[in-house]
Amino acid sequence: MKKDLIFAPIMIIIAAMLFLFDVTGKPAHIAIAIVGVLVLAVYTSATKKEWKIPALEIVTRLFYGLALISGIVVANVDNIVALNIAHKVSAALFVGLLVVLLVLKFIDEKKKK
Repeated sequence: MKKDLIFAPIMIIIAAMLFLFDVTGKPAHIAIAIVGVLVLAVYTSATKKEWKIPALEIVTRLFYGLALISGIVVANVDNIVALNIAHKVSAALFVGLLVVLLVLKFIDEKKKK
């Protein structure tokens, strides 16, 4: 749980910064996304043994990957509305599931005490 308290807020901050594309611009958006991949990789390796709902943890990370891949495609191809939607929806689902998982872990921790 301690690792989740460190990494989950960092990932939420990174995601919030990624949602501010109009403020940060494309170069910063790309750099933040790369930092997000690195943090998510470390977070995954540090907490994998503690996963309570492995399928949901995997789906959460898949949404980040989908957002990353669709973002790369969107950056190189213009005016494909479905890709823009997929990018934004998968990013929002990633953040939503990350928060849900964190809340579930808080609830589980409270039950143990």
